[in-house]
Amino acid sequence: MSEPVQSTTPNLGSSASPPKRVLWKWSLAVTAAVLVYMMWQCQSALNLGSESADQAVRRFHDHLNRGEFDQICGEGDGVFSQGEKHDELVHVLEQVHRKLGSAEGSRRVNLHANVGTGGTFVTAQFITHFEMAPATETFTWRKGWDTLKLYGYNVQSDAFLK
Repeated sequence: MSEPVQSTTPNLGSSASPPKRVLWKWSLAVTAAVLVYMMWQCQSALNLGSESADQAVRRFHDHLNRGEFDQICGEGDGVFSQGEKHDELVHVLEQVHRKLGSAEGSRRVNLHANVGTGGTFVTAQFITHFEMAPATETFTWRKGWDTLKLYGYNVQSDAFLK
């Protein structure tokens, strides 16, 4: 007799395996959580920075005015004055003190926080009046739990050109 004819049409019923589902909702949630965390770190760094930057600069200037350059290096981040950098940094601080004299007052003009894989960094720029000439100082600190550790220092003044 006749044999059953097999259909060549695809089976669109429930026996087909379900398509793989992309977990875009979870990806979006994780991305949002990471962004919220980074924004929180920036905000806490700015809060800590704005409160602590002026105090840290006053302490820095007190040490600079008294010629306590090793104390400045010791209070900084480990990267700030490791090995040979320590002697070079002490020499730079001596030159700053010799050319500009004692710091008499400073005013913060800029504050910036940066969160990255290497940590949270706060950078502040100050206009400082020294006894011999004004200068623009830029301080970079690495944020700890509740402290700022000096990570970088830059000073610019016309007194260095003379």
